[in-house]
Amino acid sequence: MTLTDILLIAALLVFVIAWWVRKTPARRIVLIASAAAAFVIGIAGYLDDRWQNIGGAIVGAMFLAGLGGVVLKNRFTKTDRTGGVPWLSGVFIALGLAATTATILIFPVWPLPKPSGQYAVGVRSFEISDASRKGVFAAKPDAPRRLLVRVWYPAQSTSGDPASYFSAAEMTSTVPSLGRLAGVPFFFSYARHVKTNSFQNAPLLADAKDLPVVIYSHGYTSYLNQNTALMEELASNGYVVFSVQHTYDSADTAFLNGDVAPTDPKLMEPMSEESVRPSQADAFGGDTLDKRINAALAFQEFAVKNGDRIAIASTKHWVADRLFLHDTLQNDPPAEAADIAQASDLDRVGEAGMSFGGAISGEICMIDRRCAAGVNMDGGNFPFSSFNADIPAPFLMFHSDPAYLYKAIERPLPEEGAPRSFNEFSYERIATAGSRPDVYRVSLKQTQHLGLSDSAWFVGQPVRGILFGDASAETMLGAQNAFIRGFFDKHLKGEANNFPAPQLAEYEGRVVTIPNSDLPAWWSAKPESERAALEARINAVKPRYEAPPNPEAPAPTPPPT
Repeated sequence: MTLTDILLIAALLVFVIAWWVRKTPARRIVLIASAAAAFVIGIAGYLDDRWQNIGGAIVGAMFLAGLGGVVLKNRFTKTDRTGGVPWLSGVFIALGLAATTATILIFPVWPLPKPSGQYAVGVRSFEISDASRKGVFAAKPDAPRRLLVRVWYPAQSTSGDPASYFSAAEMTSTVPSLGRLAGVPFFFSYARHVKTNSFQNAPLLADAKDLPVVIYSHGYTSYLNQNTALMEELASNGYVVFSVQHTYDSADTAFLNGDVAPTDPKLMEPMSEESVRPSQADAFGGDTLDKRINAALAFQEFAVKNGDRIAIASTKHWVADRLFLHDTLQNDPPAEAADIAQASDLDRVGEAGMSFGGAISGEICMIDRRCAAGVNMDGGNFPFSSFNADIPAPFLMFHSDPAYLYKAIERPLPEEGAPRSFNEFSYERIATAGSRPDVYRVSLKQTQHLGLSDSAWFVGQPVRGILFGDASAETMLGAQNAFIRGFFDKHLKGEANNFPAPQLAEYEGRVVTIPNSDLPAWWSAKPESERAALEARINAVKPRYEAPPNPEAPAPTPPPT
């Protein structure tokens, strides 16, 4: 809670007590003072980006107005009713306190959960610029591709207060743009008061060498620190995590010199009637595998034919952004991150991302031999490279609860509620799906898509259930941290940790595996001509690269399984 939260509730509570207890000493003064204090504190909180306090200010003003009315009535009638219990008015006044308190608790301000590792966490931001790509998206035709990057890392020592979740610059740019997507520009402003566990520009861990690295991408129209709790969990356990904000396809980007690159307005433009996308309902929730694969192919065929912004242009540039960041860190890191890059193992890295960023991570692992392990947090397979293909590195597909998706598309859950992955045809060949011990598919129950981020930490019930799922915020963030760190500990660090058995035991009943081992029998039962026709369609819509990215990069060392 913020200071204004505490003071506001206290002021209203004093008023309610004094209203009910009519023998309170100096009761009238106490009532006036507490109501006036609530009004002033509520306004102060609102002006300090805690918009939830405005309700308390209104309640305080109503208390003052009601009190004034009572005083005038008593003077006019020359009465002063001080006896008895004010049941009717007291109930309404108590409801005002309850409503104010509920609003504050529904939109809480708590520090992010403490990470589990032994190291303090440092955080820095820096920029990189790709002169080989100019005029990308909404940039001026001669402007190079400009990217904001943030890195979390194990720190030697820390001092002062931990960083706020959003910086001052982000409060005037990134945060309002996120709110506009929700239709309320100021909605996320209160997150400024949330404290992280990261310390700005803290010194890197002394004598650090060959630190394991994870490179991360956010979701579409989102922002680079949307999974800060995960970044801190990894960094506290010795990882270096680089996150890139994909300019113009993200929320407004606040560069370090004060420049702001807004979300590309073309993302909000409706599609023309001539290019209406085919429905993905069957791809996500078709009741047969034939419906699902044909719908997925139809969607990708449409994207290729019509030059779909997300599946074609955004995929191309997000992949290029990630590769450029990786190359820059290896070959010419900026001064702000040179010591961190030098202490990092950039030859074998983990690739991760949420939603569209997760899809990009899968693509990176398909084409860049520096990928030693990859994580897709509830993203699709927009690039399509991994459709009916074995991904070269160990891979974790971490899903939200498919039940919410099936409900949204008005489809019944298959097989009495058994979940299916909407990426069931990806990351493994269909003919051998389910046979690889290093490809994992799990689902976090009672969690919606956007619950796989920090957002659930900022919202209580019942709003959290509507937006992010019915699981507790502790479960949503805790499960992500446990599974993703456990996966990277095994496949990037090489630890013999028996992943995912300990994590499944810890979150028994809350995280479940999603099998796709029924695909090979279904596939082999098809006539050879039908299989060939499907494979031809699949190959026709896969992206083509002029040359393999990073051809000199060493292939990842096979991790223990």
